[in-house]
Amino acid sequence: MEKREYLRKELNLTQYEMSELLNITRSQLSLFELGLRELPTSALVRSSQIGIFMATAKAPEAKDYPQIADWEEEKEKFLAKALDDCKYYQLGIIRKLPNMEEEYRVTLNLLQLIDYFKEQEVKEDALHLGALVTLEDKAMKSLERCGPKEMVRKNYQLVMLQKQEEVLKELIESNRIEKQELE
Repeated sequence: MEKREYLRKELNLTQYEMSELLNITRSQLSLFELGLRELPTSALVRSSQIGIFMATAKAPEAKDYPQIADWEEEKEKFLAKALDDCKYYQLGIIRKLPNMEEEYRVTLNLLQLIDYFKEQEVKEDALHLGALVTLEDKAMKSLERCGPKEMVRKNYQLVMLQKQEEVLKELIESNRIEKQELE
């Protein structure tokens, strides 16, 4: 069975597409591939012609096809844009991290101050309970934005973007080498 569908698989065609090429029905091709029927003579001749052509034709090159050259250019543009985007996102994170660290440090100071005022609760100079709740709420929101969990997440994103940058640079370089070899 595998031998019977070799040509179709080599061309990456569906049964329908191959049957169109051989000018037969899809069911005829299916039965042939299953080993239950033989192909009509005209389809055998065409199949042989295709097989001989593929065996004797020189290996195709991208430069032989203008549309592929266009795709190569699009690939280069895509890789360049992906690299630019990657660097842009890295810079954004690099700019945010020091601000996050500073906000985290300040938030820890605020939490320490809140604890101090909670201890003063029974004294005359105690802070109003509503003010403490407001300050605690502000501190918790700040921790959600810049606490250890968020800083780890940002650092992880930065590392992943740096790895992505390496991969993109390798792809760009290998693309350049392929292009030089083709010329």
